[in-house]
Amino acid sequence: MKTFKLLVVMLCAFTCAIGYSQSYLTNVKPITSGGDFSTPVWSPNGQKILFTNHENSTLFFVDLKKKNKVEKVKSAEGIGYLANWSADSNSIIFREKPEGGTFSDLKVKSINLVSKKEKVLAGVHPDNTKMVTQTKSGNHLVVYINQETLKLEGKQGKAGKPWVITKEEGQFYHPIVSPDQKYVVVHEGANMYSYPISGKGQRKDLGIGLASGWLPDSSGIVTFEDESEDGHDVSASELFYISAKSSRKIQLTATPNTIEMWGDVSPDGKKIAFSDEKTGAIFIADFNLNK
Repeated sequence: MKTFKLLVVMLCAFTCAIGYSQSYLTNVKPITSGGDFSTPVWSPNGQKILFTNHENSTLFFVDLKKKNKVEKVKSAEGIGYLANWSADSNSIIFREKPEGGTFSDLKVKSINLVSKKEKVLAGVHPDNTKMVTQTKSGNHLVVYINQETLKLEGKQGKAGKPWVITKEEGQFYHPIVSPDQKYVVVHEGANMYSYPISGKGQRKDLGIGLASGWLPDSSGIVTFEDESEDGHDVSASELFYISAKSSRKIQLTATPNTIEMWGDVSPDGKKIAFSDEKTGAIFIADFNLNK
């Protein structure tokens, strides 16, 4: 079975290369084989890629300097959702819910990849697992969904006074903060919206899709649009880029044999990682976006 799946991945790599030849992605290649992986996230130093399985129940990572060996980190219910890296790339940040607990019981933890030691990260919001450099006062920006109002709020530090970012009515989810911390993309229904984090100014309607990551210079976001023939399983998906300034949309992929989702751009902006939901493989490619 593993041999068969490896052949599928290799065949996909060949056919994908044909499909990508006229696109913004070149030198497309899988970095995993024989697994069922999804949702890649680059480490801040650009040397490792974190990902999970389709059930979000196990964390894995690949060190690109060690022949792409897949290493398992930890398994737990929902542990892969919003998992991220520590600022020094040495630990993985994840959410853990006690058995029988609710969202309010979630704890944010880190696990060191070398020592395997875990610790609770006090003051880190479960919606805000991406660690950012703290200010001299020790405070850092937190953007999160208020579970009572379902509106997006922001505050500086754990004890900061919150302000509302999404003034409109709606049930908002999955906020992604820009690296310069000036904007946030958040979802409401099938649509994506960009808001100034300050809470001032108008929102931008970015259309349908799911945003998976900002470019490192905050110039735009990578999104994907998936389709389903039966209303349950994803049958197709392509990656897109949307400019933060003009909202101009560029289709990055057009490959009927690959179901690209969860694109994430490397810290230097030169590569992109994504998952193929058809084979369960994680791919990386050179990212050639002429903005």
